[in-house]
Amino acid sequence: MTTYFIRSLFLVFIFYSFLGQAQNIPSLRWEPGFSFTQKIDSRWSYNLSLSGRQRLTEFGEGEKNFRTDRWEVKSFGTYTLLGGKKLSLGYMYRTIDPFEQESGWEHRITQQFAFITNFGGYRLGNKFRIEQRIRSTSYETRLRYAISNDFPLQGESLDPKEFYLIGKNELVYSFNRREDELENRFSVGIGRLLKRGQKFQFVIQSRYSDLKSETTDHLIHFETTYYFNL
Repeated sequence: MTTYFIRSLFLVFIFYSFLGQAQNIPSLRWEPGFSFTQKIDSRWSYNLSLSGRQRLTEFGEGEKNFRTDRWEVKSFGTYTLLGGKKLSLGYMYRTIDPFEQESGWEHRITQQFAFITNFGGYRLGNKFRIEQRIRSTSYETRLRYAISNDFPLQGESLDPKEFYLIGKNELVYSFNRREDELENRFSVGIGRLLKRGQKFQFVIQSRYSDLKSETTDHLIHFETTYYFNL
């Protein structure tokens, strides 16, 4: 009973944060994707993902509606330390506005440290990230921290053909020599374990960017991802 109470409290917190700032008309995006993970041995694993992003409504001054915003491919190598803590190194290549005459690109290098903490019998995932974003027009460093949880809707463990809920909050701080920016991202979603090693997930994310300025932007981001593990 205690576990279910804490889970409910966690979701209320997430939904309150998600809806509490929804007084502005947000921009809308949809990002379908595919993620593949292979465990190499007891310590090492590898992940490869592909995704694209579709802009559904206007975002930013002079931007067009309903257009393909970007395509990207990401890869991560992860080493598991004692106690289940994980160190990862990742690389991403992204094309920006791929169907426009003046398209752009981005290379991104990521260092990540992830671990699990327990709160009242509730397992919370923690991720710290440092990113170097090298774009066709600029360079930027980002510091990110995310806390998340997922749990089955039926019983204490997730079995094939059953659904689960997920919740996540992330702070993103970006900077270079000329400027800096703070962003907050709340996510809630639902997934289904299709069979062992395969699941499908739908997430709604509320993003508030430029929190340090007077012109904060609000964005609703839909993600649909198919996960496949070996």
